[in-house]
Parts: sequence; C-alpha cells; structure tokens
Amino acid sequence: MLGKLFRIMHTAPHAVVGKHFLVKPITVQYPEEKLTLPEGYRGIHVFDIERCKGCAACARVCPNNCIEIKVSTTEDRKKKIEKYEIFLGRCMFCGLCEEFCVGGDVIRLTKDYEVAGSTRKDLVYDIKRLSRHKEEEK
Repeated sequence: MLGKLFRIMHTAPHAVVGKHFLVKPITVQYPEEKLTLPEGYRGIHVFDIERCKGCAACARVCPNNCIEIKVSTTEDRKKKIEKYEIFLGRCMFCGLCEEFCVGGDVIRLTKDYEVAGSTRKDLVYDIKRLSRHKEEEK
C-alpha cells in the first residue's frame, strides 16, 4: 500500500515535466533579443521643453506624485520651466500625465522599458535625461 502511494506521488511531477518537455520554450535572451511590445504599452517618458506651457497639470494629476515641476515667470510674463523631474521608481506608468497635458504631445510615454539603476537617484529623470531620450528615439 505504501509503495503504491509512493509511486503515485512521484508520477505527477514527471507528467508535468513530460508535458513541458515537448513545448517550445518561451524564454527570451534579453540583451540580444527584445520582446515585441503590444500597441498600448507605456514605458519611459519623453518631455519636450519647448512646447511645455508650464501649467503643471501633469504633476497635479499624477496619482503617485512622482512629477516635480518648478515654474517661474519671466519679465515679459511668460512661464519658464526651471525644474522638471520624474521619479520613475515611484511611477506606475498610468499615462495620466500624457492624457491631461494641455500643450498636447509635450510629455508622452514611449515603448522603451529599460529603466534600471543602482541607486534611487538613478531613477530620477530630469529635463536633460528626458530630452536626451527624445533624441535617441528619433
């Protein structure tokens, strides 16, 4: 009785292994191969400072408060963006900043998903990094 139970317990794992042994693997060799992303994928942000009106709608609508913007007014009453940072470590890539942008297409999310850093400061993207990412996209 005990021997029969022992054999039954060991055949179930072998059945699972046998079933997956004949299936083509779905593993992607990441640095060499990249995944084909679906149409609605939202990745790293791209920011166009020339088109930004400085309304800070993107920062107000962000549910995680990961966008920090500092705007000043110049002598001719135009808004100048002094600081624009996105903390990607806190961002959930919901796309609300892109959707509620008044200037239209000022901030948008790309299909780039390589967001990695060794410290938390590496995940803070400022105007220069977001603009540089825009140039690489073209």
